[in-house]
Amino acid sequence: MDSVSPQAPPLLFAGFGLKFYRYRKLVQRHWWILFLTVSAGLAYEGYVLYTKPQTYESKSDLFVREELQDGGAGRNFVDGTGQMLQTAAEQFKNPAVLEGAKEQLGLSAPNLQGIGTVTSSIVPRTNILTVACTATNPEYAQKYLGEVVESFLKMRDEVRRRVLLELGGGLGDSVQQTRKELDEAKKKLQTFIQENNMAFWMEQGKGAAAYLSGLKDQQANLKNQLQRLQILTPEQLLTNAAYGQAAPKGDDAAPGRSDTSNNELYSQYTQVTQQLIQRQAELEQWKTVWKPKHPKLQRIQTQVEDLQRLLATIRKQNVEATKSQAAAMTAELKSLDSSIEVWDAKLLEASRKDAEYQTLQSDVARAQSQLEKLLGSLKDIGNGKNVGTESLVVMRRATPALPVDPGVIKHILLGLFGGLLVGGGILYMLNRADDRLTSSTEMLEHFSEPILGQIPNASESRGETGLPLLQEEDERYSYAEAFRSLRSSLIFMPNQLDLKSILITSAIPNEGKSTIASNLAITMATAGARVLLVDADLRRGDLAQLFDVDGHIGLSNILRGEVNWKETVQTTKYPTLSLIACGPVTNQSGELLLKPHLPGLMEEFRKAYDLIIFNTAPILAADDTSTLAPNFDGTLMVVRAQFTSARLSVTALNSLYQRQVNILGLILNCVDTEMPEYYYYRYPKYYAA
Repeated sequence: MDSVSPQAPPLLFAGFGLKFYRYRKLVQRHWWILFLTVSAGLAYEGYVLYTKPQTYESKSDLFVREELQDGGAGRNFVDGTGQMLQTAAEQFKNPAVLEGAKEQLGLSAPNLQGIGTVTSSIVPRTNILTVACTATNPEYAQKYLGEVVESFLKMRDEVRRRVLLELGGGLGDSVQQTRKELDEAKKKLQTFIQENNMAFWMEQGKGAAAYLSGLKDQQANLKNQLQRLQILTPEQLLTNAAYGQAAPKGDDAAPGRSDTSNNELYSQYTQVTQQLIQRQAELEQWKTVWKPKHPKLQRIQTQVEDLQRLLATIRKQNVEATKSQAAAMTAELKSLDSSIEVWDAKLLEASRKDAEYQTLQSDVARAQSQLEKLLGSLKDIGNGKNVGTESLVVMRRATPALPVDPGVIKHILLGLFGGLLVGGGILYMLNRADDRLTSSTEMLEHFSEPILGQIPNASESRGETGLPLLQEEDERYSYAEAFRSLRSSLIFMPNQLDLKSILITSAIPNEGKSTIASNLAITMATAGARVLLVDADLRRGDLAQLFDVDGHIGLSNILRGEVNWKETVQTTKYPTLSLIACGPVTNQSGELLLKPHLPGLMEEFRKAYDLIIFNTAPILAADDTSTLAPNFDGTLMVVRAQFTSARLSVTALNSLYQRQVNILGLILNCVDTEMPEYYYYRYPKYYAA
């Protein structure tokens, strides 16, 4: 069972695959460049290694006292950020330390000569600092390292003592200055207390806040009552059952508002309303019994009218009472606003004095605390506490110098990678300069013409007589299928019914145009078309040799008028394929192709055959093709992969366009089937019978 047809690779991966393929082929062709650069790199590193003098290394370890890293202020000179070891490592590079060590070594061992290089490093996750000295003289390396460590410790001790002296003097000045600040702060606080009765202002502030809060509550209550009186009508206030109970009692009661009068009006209004409803009901009841002139009925009617007049009087009294009450509330609100403004000012003044008092107290406390800290530090320095203690101590003195590994592996790797880098750069430049086309993707980048076919490289089937032409049951499945694809591209081109004469050429020699012309003619003939294949390369025609026929008489004889063209037509083993060889080779092919009877000859070919295919000379090798091509319906140009320069192919196409030649498309020949994008013909089992 056949496998599923492969999908086209994504463009990103296809582009990467093509670049990888191109560079792989480049390396295969120019492997000697990498060999030379790597060899040169290894030779250089070998020379460096051979001429490099033998060096010796001595080491010494310094240890940080863990118990001294207490972080105390001004003690032990330990870096508060935890970078003391890094700082000490940098101090070993100090020129003063190195020069002091050289001077001391010159005094102790004047006859000892050498040059030493000092390095320092921190052992990871430890409090150990390792110092090393490298020199060509082992004795010099050991003694010089010892003097460097001693010079380093002396410098640190000197710096520490100088800092302590400066610190002691600075602390004394700071103590005096802080005492002055404390005295001034106390004096300011005392003056403020004397000028301002703080007890009175504190009580005043508390009382003012409480009283102001009560005034604001009373103000809010009055505003709510006034808003209620302004929103509700007198009738609504009188008929509202809750009206007589809504007014606040006690201290929150609104001034000018008489709860007794309100309750009396509400009671009278309610009582009269009930009586009116009762009399109106009796009136309606007795109207059905008594006549209108009946005395009792008239008395009830008079009572109803009296009650109605009484309700009107109560309403009028309520309107007047509401207006007077609203006016009283408005006046009371103005009075409250004035009182609140006065008490706000009193509270603000009390708050300001309290804030100033708290600030002065804070200044006194801060100065007192700072003075105590400075006195404590000054006491520690005066007692000499921890002054002479060095946080860095020598854990291991300078060891006897041992030979240093010259780093053979390192030099080999440097030479190897350096050579590969240089060689890769050379290959990259060669690739940039090489414009030979490899794939259809690269052709699309350089040409706008369509690619009608991709012919795989079949060089493995090449025999002593060259590459065999296609056979009926050719086992080169992908090779034969490529020509069938080319045939389909030509058949299904637009206006293909007018395509009866095709010219096949190339930019330069040896691109395989003769083989492609022959195999295309064979493929067309096997499809049933009557095909005439003409070898128009009058300088190096080889179609007769490919088809193994007699090539002594051919196109050159026809153009000279020596024979009729029908006499030169030779049959092949393909029934519908005929061949006209080039005839005797000549250097005057350009003149022969310009003969005036050539268009008529082409017309006779078109009448006798379905398709005429001309194989011509390379465009840039001779002018024959440019002269002949305008007489054809279309031209195919062959480009050989990894052989033809893109620049030359463009030049050849431009020369054809200048003569108004109809270029049908391009044919990419000798495509490597291992190329990533050439995935179409990879199923030989599918083509096998």
